[in-house]
Amino acid sequence: MKKQLISLALIAAGVAGNAIAADVEAGVVKRLADLENMAPKGISPLDLASITMDTGAKATTSLAPATGISFFEIGHIGSSNYGDWEVIQSYQTSTAYDHGGAQLYAYVWQMGYGNIGTASFNGVSKTPEQSQYRCGSDLHYCATGETVTGWLYVYNLSGQESGTFNVSANSVASPFGYWSDSIYIQ
Repeated sequence: MKKQLISLALIAAGVAGNAIAADVEAGVVKRLADLENMAPKGISPLDLASITMDTGAKATTSLAPATGISFFEIGHIGSSNYGDWEVIQSYQTSTAYDHGGAQLYAYVWQMGYGNIGTASFNGVSKTPEQSQYRCGSDLHYCATGETVTGWLYVYNLSGQESGTFNVSANSVASPFGYWSDSIYIQ
């Protein structure tokens, strides 16, 4: 029985990997990501095709091997209580606005390749609800043929009013390392 469960898990992981591989092959975008599925419900829409993140990286057009994580930050907090999205600056330790209500979401930006690690909100473990590959030094919405340089992760934190959101990731290429960010959500 145990061997059957392990076999099923490996098959399921392989099938899930194929779905991602159909969109991106060897780090190059073959099919565009579905933006509509990335928009949380109950909050004014955030135009994911137009938002970018200033990572501080120099613009590159190289098709060099993928690098490890060089930027990892919580970038946006959105809630039905606030009714919109708050852009989180790198120096912020707390949101400026009162969030919460029926819907509460966090967007996390990652430049470089890595494995998303643990995340928690008020000690409750969270996994990304969705993720989207991003391109360029500003992590813009990818066009077909562009090389993937990072990711945008969406966390659903709904059901709690306030607390600390912690998230982390590990690089899978040089520079290797552990990255984390946190913010107190009012």
